[in-house]
Amino acid sequence: MTTGTFVRLALRIMKYQPLWGARIVAALWARIVMWVKPPMYRAARANLRHVLGETASPAQLNRTLYRLFFNTGRRYYETFRNLGRGIVNAAEFRPPVVIPPETAAHIEQALAMGRGVFALACHMSNFDLSGIALVQHLPVTLQALSLADPTPDVEVFNQLRERCGALMTPISPQALREAIERLKNGGAVVTGPDFPVDDGEEPVQFFGAPARLSRGYVRIPLRTNSPVIVLAPRYEDGVYKVIANPPMELVYTGDREQDVAVNLRRILDQVEDFIRQRPDEWMMFTPVWEDNNANFGD
Repeated sequence: MTTGTFVRLALRIMKYQPLWGARIVAALWARIVMWVKPPMYRAARANLRHVLGETASPAQLNRTLYRLFFNTGRRYYETFRNLGRGIVNAAEFRPPVVIPPETAAHIEQALAMGRGVFALACHMSNFDLSGIALVQHLPVTLQALSLADPTPDVEVFNQLRERCGALMTPISPQALREAIERLKNGGAVVTGPDFPVDDGEEPVQFFGAPARLSRGYVRIPLRTNSPVIVLAPRYEDGVYKVIANPPMELVYTGDREQDVAVNLRRILDQVEDFIRQRPDEWMMFTPVWEDNNANFGD
């Protein structure tokens, strides 16, 4: 069974499940992952070791890991349940997904500048349902720069996102040209700043260590002089919320590579802050750091 087939099967099955079952399934899923220790467990453990720091005790790391996999199980349960039922209107999602007034104000402020808005969305909490809510909140079409070579399961999710209003464009020269043109016309573009890539560029400092994160996306808003908004979904009191920082104007030093380095650091400082606040909601199950093959202990 391919991963794409598995996602389609999950969508069919989960539409019949009750909302109250999310916590039961999530707890069962978390216990299984903590016991079996599949590759995603080891990647998440190494990633969280960097986030929590070497002073974190094994017990603290294990508690955070358990909560992370519990949140992951709940996220998928609720995503499959909503989308499996054919619900495409974010206002009808259960549990609710909201754009808080502060986030809405930041987005409105950025769009009012007339130079487009380049959003950077962290892979946190239920970023699928939250991303759909963001798409439907915006007064302009949101172009999402996604993985260049999506796996079958990601392709299925991209189809679902498009059904809900997103414009999914796997990264390619054509997609990048479209993004630049969209921003020049006052539109909106989003991508993820925290997903590891092998793009041949030098590693970047992330939580104080060399990480395999991209720096290339920074060149897009630098070229269009667009404000940048860093945002992250989070789960609070039974509600998913899209939290955003105020729009950030980029710094121009007169040197293109220095422009990239300076603004990348400013962006990643915000990303680190979001993750540090909610490490158990950072849905990253791919090794981010170069030393993630090191033995961090089980």
